[in-house]
Amino acid sequence: MEVEGMGGEVIVVAPALLVLGFAAYVVAVAGMTLGGLASGLRRAGFAEGRRLRIGRLAGAGLAAWFLLLAMTTVAGVYLSTRSPRFLFYVLAAFLVVAALFFAPWLRAAVQAMPTWWIPALQTLRLGGGASLFAAWAIGLAPWGLARTAGTGDLLVGVTAAAVAVALAHGARGARGFGILWNVLGLGDILHTLFRAVASAPGPQRLLFEEPANRIAAVFPFVYLPGFIVPLTVLLHLLSLRQLLARTDTR
Repeated sequence: MEVEGMGGEVIVVAPALLVLGFAAYVVAVAGMTLGGLASGLRRAGFAEGRRLRIGRLAGAGLAAWFLLLAMTTVAGVYLSTRSPRFLFYVLAAFLVVAALFFAPWLRAAVQAMPTWWIPALQTLRLGGGASLFAAWAIGLAPWGLARTAGTGDLLVGVTAAAVAVALAHGARGARGFGILWNVLGLGDILHTLFRAVASAPGPQRLLFEEPANRIAAVFPFVYLPGFIVPLTVLLHLLSLRQLLARTDTR
């Protein structure tokens, strides 16, 4: 299905079933992340009142962000072919990631969690990889982006399970394996970000394979660059810090 954007651009709209499936995936990731945060705060010895305040603020902030992205995307704000407007919300999301990484309460919560938990959560990147292939299938992304970034996500998601199992069982070399996996995962994300921006409409476009990348401008795929990718980066950084600070692997 195609509709016309604010500037007269024709854009593909995701089929209803795909929208529902992807929305369920995003909600599952958000729910498991908030659940892990609650568990970490409890393990770290935070008082119940403070845990509730942090949980409510995190949930409300995430809900407000999801609503803002939905409203602006459905309104066609990011459909411009003259400028990469999506970079505004992507940069905002990464500023939040930077703030959270240095937040003392989050550091305490993560340090109280077992080292295998974050890699286990990162198995959900399998859904991100599948979503990129789905975006290509309906004409929202070029094959080059789906093939490289989608395959990278699938590989990181599959190996995340192996890392989690090795850390959970205290296997020899598991800590080093986990550190290397996080570094490679961050490298994969940087590659994905480059290809995504370089193949999107605008003066910054360097890769001209058709169709142009419109993932960042279409609901609900907007949640890939607006939520899933920043969350993945934050999780890799938190896992790295946790593994580097611990001598045990569990």
